Amino acid sequence: MTQQQALQLFLPIVILVPVLYFRMRRMTRAQPLRLDRLWIRPAIFVAITALVLLAPPPHNHPERVLAALDFAWLALAGALGAMAGWQMGRTMAIDVHPENGTLITQGGQAAMLVLVILILFRMGLRAGLSVEAKAWHINMLLVSDASIVFIAALYVARSVEMYLRARRVMALKAVV
Repeated sequence: MTQQQALQLFLPIVILVPVLYFRMRRMTRAQPLRLDRLWIRPAIFVAITALVLLAPPPHNHPERVLAALDFAWLALAGALGAMAGWQMGRTMAIDVHPENGTLITQGGQAAMLVLVILILFRMGLRAGLSVEAKAWHINMLLVSDASIVFIAALYVARSVEMYLRARRVMALKAVV
């Protein structure tokens, strides 16, 4: 293993471990949930996804036009991202603050587990595809686009699930 290969392998791990640690600490604390701001992150990801998919291809790639099969792969990535996002949203605890009546949310170990699984899956996919992409005739731009669509769908579905559940929690609080 060359020094560059070792750096490519271990640098993401060295960066991800502290980031995941601090993210986990933040997720396990109760935080206010603002329903009026829940749309912002998904909107940013949808805009970025649209820009990436509509942008001209990089200069070293021939002119790229998405074929019908490419759209099928992107739709599959979007569906898988939506399922993962819905599950991630379901793992977030949403309650009403007992003192001031506002919504609070708290992530648990299951939400962190979904995040860790997604990161490990992406790292494994990236490592496997870097070795086998040419042999399997895989379009790496399509894989990159699919991962971006996956993340956008994940955050949209997570926000929709949390919004719907938060509205139910507020309706139950109003009844009680």
